[in-house]
Amino acid sequence: MSKSQASNFYPFYDPYRDSCGLGYGSKLGISLGFGIGYGLLQYYSLSDRTVFFSENLWTLALIISTSFFVLYVATDVFRSNLNAMRDIEGKYAVSLKDIDEWMSDKWLLLVGLASGVVNAIVGHLLGIPLVFFESSSSLVMAYFGFFLGGLASGMGLLAIIAVIVLYLKFALTLEYTLDPNDPDGNGGIKKLGDSLWFFGGLIGAVGVLVSIYMFGISWIFMHKRYVQFIFLFWVSLPYVLAVSIVLIPGLAVRRQVSYFKSYKSGQLKHEEMKLYSSYKQFESKEDEEIIAEKKELEEKLERIQSELETLKKMRNSHIDRKSSH
Repeated sequence: MSKSQASNFYPFYDPYRDSCGLGYGSKLGISLGFGIGYGLLQYYSLSDRTVFFSENLWTLALIISTSFFVLYVATDVFRSNLNAMRDIEGKYAVSLKDIDEWMSDKWLLLVGLASGVVNAIVGHLLGIPLVFFESSSSLVMAYFGFFLGGLASGMGLLAIIAVIVLYLKFALTLEYTLDPNDPDGNGGIKKLGDSLWFFGGLIGAVGVLVSIYMFGISWIFMHKRYVQFIFLFWVSLPYVLAVSIVLIPGLAVRRQVSYFKSYKSGQLKHEEMKLYSSYKQFESKEDEEIIAEKKELEEKLERIQSELETLKKMRNSHIDRKSSH
């Protein structure tokens, strides 16, 4: 394994070969291949092919392609974040052991396969429309479509959990690594916070497609109370995950940044009081040496005031508005 590869996350679906990873043309082609492949197989398995459109099966094909492509995009952003964390943290860098364990190819495959099976079971519990029972091939393809959608989503779910865990650990190092003077107004971590909003947006986009599909299918067991509960849970799950990946790390970062700002502000105010006491001693004296010392004290007091103002303006996290103080 090369040095550049060892410093990054390259799962089995996005391998590192010949000194580079997959290009976006390949990633798009693979994603479309899964969705279009399923769509064609499902379409030609139906005796009445208008069902492909009336039961929103085209949306399932779109969900499959979108889920795989979102997984590729999120993986690239995640790799970029790992490098950014290393740059920010320096000697306080979070161990990548969690990434190696949580996001190993073995666990990605296991969780993906398990999620695919669970998704197929959920489709079965909701009640696959009777039209799919007209031929065994159309019924098999319906379950296969559920499985493919769950496969990509399951790997994405594991990635979401890993991102949250990584950010919670990263937050613990912020008191040593924040730079209040960084022009991003967030102590140098704005890029990381923006990426969490991006992750949330990607998950939410998939959630919209899932909602369109789920509400467009004529599930035959929807009259049952427990099925309605499963339906609502499955529809809401992507939105819960989208909020969680933004909010949970955001609250952890906010707590640590607030502590940092309070501690740093206390240090500066203590220094300011000492300087002000020294300044008061020279207030009524006007020889040249004292005037020079007073000027130096004034400059130090101005610097402290500037640093205090910078601390006040610094955002506590990506979920907070920028201070206007």
